[in-house]
Amino acid sequence: MSSFFGHSLAAFTIYALKKPAAATSWYRPLWLSWLVTIALAPDLDHFIPFLHQSRHQEIRITHSLIGVLLLPIITIIIMLIIGNRGRNLKNCSLQVICTGLSHIVLDLLVGVVGLHLFWPWNLKLFKLPFGIFPSAGQLSLTNYYLYENLFIEAGIILPLFYLIYLAFQGKTIFINQKWQIICLALICSFFMMWGSSLSR
Repeated sequence: MSSFFGHSLAAFTIYALKKPAAATSWYRPLWLSWLVTIALAPDLDHFIPFLHQSRHQEIRITHSLIGVLLLPIITIIIMLIIGNRGRNLKNCSLQVICTGLSHIVLDLLVGVVGLHLFWPWNLKLFKLPFGIFPSAGQLSLTNYYLYENLFIEAGIILPLFYLIYLAFQGKTIFINQKWQIICLALICSFFMMWGSSLSR
């Protein structure tokens, strides 16, 4: 699985690509916080006993499509109920769906553990034959690999997500930043090669 850092940064990037219209000063930070919550929510199965895979025949139900899209769907329904309509509803709906899906995308790119994406309708296990992200590592302040893996993950995600952000700013801005883009791409590529070389 990817780390809390990677999932949180994915939510922040998705938010930054299209910030919602803010009716009040607290709306945007509240919305960003909710996107981060959605991005991290599938990993609650580590802490909530009835969601743990040991209760579900070793299936991580929170890491299925229905698991990662449950909160986004509930969010969209609530927005409709309170009268949110138009472009803002469309943008916010797209953000919550992309944020939910980002969790399983990042976890699959670790290439260690397979996911039952179509649970409960199909129990087929999906696993990529490669990995570019390191595993999250055991949460312990004395665990060297926790810090190493976070360093590698940051080396991939920070430049990659910033490149995505630049690409969404328009063709002119993207072209004008060509040397910065080349440097970011080289850094990202280096860390991807490092991450993919780790034993799995």
